[in-house]
Amino acid sequence: MVIGIDIGHNVTYDTGANGLRFEDELNALVGNELIRKLSATGVTVVNCTPSNAYSLSDSLSRRCNVANNSGCDIFISIHHNAGGGTGAEVLIYPGDSSYDLGNVILNKLLGIGLRNRGVKTRNDLYVLKGTKMPALIIECAFVDSANDMVSYNHISIANAIFEAICNVYGISEAMPSTPSTSNTYTVVKGDTLYGISRRFNTTVASIASKNGIEDVNLIYPGQKLIIK
Repeated sequence: MVIGIDIGHNVTYDTGANGLRFEDELNALVGNELIRKLSATGVTVVNCTPSNAYSLSDSLSRRCNVANNSGCDIFISIHHNAGGGTGAEVLIYPGDSSYDLGNVILNKLLGIGLRNRGVKTRNDLYVLKGTKMPALIIECAFVDSANDMVSYNHISIANAIFEAICNVYGISEAMPSTPSTSNTYTVVKGDTLYGISRRFNTTVASIASKNGIEDVNLIYPGQKLIIK
């Protein structure tokens, strides 16, 4: 499985909200910790955050391009809110299949004391429209809320998101890394043949041919695939 993590804002022309804390700072703290924890399980993690940008639209398009070109199976963008509210919410594109993951994430965040503001649909957000895989934006907390910031702990937030991802996709914290030279691969929930082919530097057609797969969109968790 290939998971794309986007650390929101954090580049020139694309900076986050300010309040009692700076959104850019908190996005980076949560995002980097989440990347570290996911990478330790052995799944492939792609950091979709650009190192620079020449405009806001350039920043957003670069994030989408990295996710799309890396064969990500899910795209998760880390953000923090502002505007006088409290709690966490998840934003998805209408009809997107990431709805269930969003609900699990919010319930995990509720468990560490953050109000559950719900999964909300938005059809006007660039990274939700521009990515080819299920995608969601997590607004972890309000940077201008004393209630949210007084006990804010980026490790706890990253761990809550991490546990939700592992629960939904059947990822074990002890999962060993599968080397790219392996001859076989066991499918986990959320995998696609395209993502697997990118990971092992091969093609969808090659994997399908070796495994007698007629419908390249139909694979299932636990299925063992011959790669090379």
